[in-house]
Amino acid sequence: MNNNLKRESSMAAVFSKEYDHNMTIEELKEILNESDEFIIIEFEENKKHIIEKSIWEVSLKLQYLPMVMESDTNKENDIEETKNNDELAFHIALIEASSVTENLPEVFSVNTVQEKDYIEATKCKYAIHISTIFNNFPLTDYQRQLKLLNNIASDVSIFLDISCFTARSGEWLKYTSTFSLPPSLDYLYTIHAIYDDDKNPEKIEYWFHTHGLYRVGCIELEIIGVEDSNAAYGQLLNTCAKLFIQNGVPESGFVFSPSYKVNVCWLPWEDALKKLNIDKDFSGGFKDRNDNIHNNSSGALVAVDKNGNYKTLDYFKKELTDNPVFLLSSFETEIMREAAFEKIEYFLELLNKNKGDDKISFLIKLAYNDDKSNKDLEHLWFEVHDFTKEGYFDATLLNEPYKNLGIHEGDRGMHSMENLTDWQIYTDNSIYNSGNIYLLFY
Repeated sequence: MNNNLKRESSMAAVFSKEYDHNMTIEELKEILNESDEFIIIEFEENKKHIIEKSIWEVSLKLQYLPMVMESDTNKENDIEETKNNDELAFHIALIEASSVTENLPEVFSVNTVQEKDYIEATKCKYAIHISTIFNNFPLTDYQRQLKLLNNIASDVSIFLDISCFTARSGEWLKYTSTFSLPPSLDYLYTIHAIYDDDKNPEKIEYWFHTHGLYRVGCIELEIIGVEDSNAAYGQLLNTCAKLFIQNGVPESGFVFSPSYKVNVCWLPWEDALKKLNIDKDFSGGFKDRNDNIHNNSSGALVAVDKNGNYKTLDYFKKELTDNPVFLLSSFETEIMREAAFEKIEYFLELLNKNKGDDKISFLIKLAYNDDKSNKDLEHLWFEVHDFTKEGYFDATLLNEPYKNLGIHEGDRGMHSMENLTDWQIYTDNSIYNSGNIYLLFY
């Protein structure tokens, strides 16, 4: 992470109708003191308020404890033993709910919020706002922020990740806080896809950009100047964002390959517009930068040909359309795998209930290699027909492997659950995975 780029991570939770009340600072203290995850080492009420429409504000610093305590001594006596553990400072405020709900559809992506939750939120008076600057590994601190917010506002209608302009249901906050491991890197940011078909409906312009990467010390990323909606530009942007979070931001102009046979680099967005000769009226051009959000420093991903020339990413549209393969780190793979296993009971329960239903599809991602090692694994998607008591999926391969794995697209067979790295459930209305499967159960 680049501490010079890093900005605060801000979230808010609007109380539910049943829980909506004018929470006091003393009530907050009681909730914090009940936790066995941390020790309060600083707590101060702020007389000067900095949050819009706040009723009270406090600053605190928490000392997070090891997962397993070796002694049963009280927290006060454990301070010295845990002084080398992670610390994290928070700013917490009780705010008027209207300050975050009055412009909710216009500001936040609300596709995961049910209408009843939104209506309930607009009728509530109070919300909790919490902010922090990540001090440790981003996913760890993100999860700590989520859990703290969930503990303070134990029953909420909607959750707002202000840093990445995303709204989710209160059930999502409760569900995600139950994960024993940090969530996926995807939660740290969001990708917005803007398109313009006003000039020519047959030639649609696309502008992809992230929100939220600044809180982890990365630049925000963009893709501009593209016109092919069939290419996996969103996935390419997602892959690069994860690489930057894990490995740091490379120098501007440094060429790397996030996908097979695809070479890119990033340039400051102003330079990219000029070097790519993108028309001023194109989506993502200067006309779209007249605000305090999209005119900040960010990097535009551009294609680099074999001669080192800069092109729009449409240059690689063939490679990004025909079954593209993206770079996935072992770290991200392990997080994805652990999440898949942690919530696999939801997948298996629905599979057992809906076998043979053409309106719902069950997919699994399995990892294989041609030399039976655990290095350079190829991750393949299969459609599941059944699951045996012995722990095997009866499944059909959906794509042709790049490696010589002895299996081909369309082959049906038995595959061990041990190779599982991810799963998805497709319905007529949506796609479900370990991160949002709760939606089918509440």
